Order: sequence, then structure tokens, then C-alpha cells
Amino acid sequence: MAQKKKKLILIADSACDLPIETIKKYGIVILPISIYFPDETRTQYIDITKEEFYHKIVEENLEPTTGVPSPRVYKKTFDEALEKADEAIMVNLSRELSGIYGYGVIYAKQFAEDKITVVDSRNATLPFGLIVLKVAKMIEKGLAKEEILEKLKTEIIPKTQMNAFVGSLKYLKRSGRISTLQHLLGEMLNYKPLLTFVDGKLDSPMKVRGEDAKMDYLKKLGEKLVVDIPEHETIVVIHSRNFEKAEELMNHLKKVSKKKIEYLTWEIGTAIGVHAGPGALGLTWLGKSSDELLGK
Repeated sequence: MAQKKKKLILIADSACDLPIETIKKYGIVILPISIYFPDETRTQYIDITKEEFYHKIVEENLEPTTGVPSPRVYKKTFDEALEKADEAIMVNLSRELSGIYGYGVIYAKQFAEDKITVVDSRNATLPFGLIVLKVAKMIEKGLAKEEILEKLKTEIIPKTQMNAFVGSLKYLKRSGRISTLQHLLGEMLNYKPLLTFVDGKLDSPMKVRGEDAKMDYLKKLGEKLVVDIPEHETIVVIHSRNFEKAEELMNHLKKVSKKKIEYLTWEIGTAIGVHAGPGALGLTWLGKSSDELLGK
């Protein structure tokens, strides 16, 4: 017996970096992004693990790139979604960082007869993933498409926050996100730039000096965050191959607040790992900005 079609389904490109368990739990359809190594192509969630990816860029010192999925991949993804549901919402990586959203708008009209509404998350990696999780939960609760789109526009995307540090500036420099001079000065002076997203773009509003200062900043931010955030909201510790520090930060958050908060630890995936590299650590949440929380 054929499975009954849903009214609405969620599509997200793989730069959302959600754990595979979360993707399966909510039936999210993934538009996969390929990783281009010098001698082979691999695809996130399909034929490369995070362990394999970070081994290649660290131990083998390979310099991969990423690109927009082909029209064929878009069509295959849309067909899969519309076999399962009458309509879909597709949430994408910020248009300021990639052409995935722009081509999604074009191909949704070409391949899906406008049955797919394409949304720019204005974010990347796990803040983007948090937005996707919020949409997945709303679909599960049975909210109508128009209501979800309105909440995305007014309540979710504008309030999605991230504060994070990378482990090394090497990978941002390699992928062209910072200049050679910024890289050299940062390494020489042991500066660690704080990374956020502002208007869909990666931004660095401040720097700290040294590894200890990164953790001190994130713990202080976390202390303010757990006081301010409503119960049952979500705080995500984000990292890349930085399991011990992620656990330390998570334990600190749980220690300073007894609120009923959903605490998650997620790891940055392969498409964004090209730029972040290993050693990243940070927080993502929905609510006030770090400036508001820290009284700046």
C-alpha cells in the first residue's frame, strides 16, 4: 500500500550540517553539496564522513573546494520531496555566501511548478541548521506553510545568533575568506577573531588573544544566555573536531543553570569545514545578540 502523501515537507541544502539522526527523525530532504578534492569528488551525507574529511585536509593537507549543485541534483532532490508531499519549503545557505539559494529559486520554477518555496536562511552551518530544526518541528506540529514562512521571516531568521572561533586562520585564508595579511597578523599576535553572521555575511566584530580567552569569552556569554533564554528553547554548542572543549563548554552551561533548556552539541560538516577547518568552537541560539546579552 502506497504511503499517504504529506501536505508539506522540508528541504535543506547540506550546508545546514545537521546530524544525520536529526535529518532522519524529521524526514528532511537534503540537497547535497559536493566536495572537490584534487583527484576525486565526494558528497556530504553520501560518501564522505567527517572523520575522512578532516583527515584529508589536516593529515593529507589537501585543499578542497565546493560548488553549487548541478541542475540534475536539484531536480532529483525536488522530485524526491514532491513524491512524499504536495508542497515543500526549501531553506538554503545565505545567498551572500553561495549561489545555492539563487539557483534554487530558478530551478523551483523550472522543475517544480512553484510547489517549492525557497527561503534564504541568511546563515551557514549550524545556525542555519538550527533554523532548519525549527522549521522541521513546526511542520511536525502541523503548522500551515504560510504561518511557517511568516515565523521564519519575523521570529526565527532575524533572531538566529552565532558566536564562534575557528581553531586556525589557515583554512579561512586558504578558502579566500580572509587575506594573507590578516592571516599572518593573526598568527603572529595569536589573535582569535570572533565570528558571527550579519546580514547574511560572515563578520568579525572583535578579537581575543589566546586559546584560554576563547573559552573564557564563550563561558561568560553562555552564563548570560542561559539566564535570558526562555525555558524549552535550544542552545547548541558547535565545534569541529573539538570534542573535549565542546564538552567542557556544555558542562559549564548545564552547571550554571537549572532551567529546562534543550542543550545540543553539533559538529560542523564538510562543506563548511572547508572554510572553518578543525578546532572551531562556539554557540548558536535563537534570541538576543551577544552584544545585548553582554551589555555592549
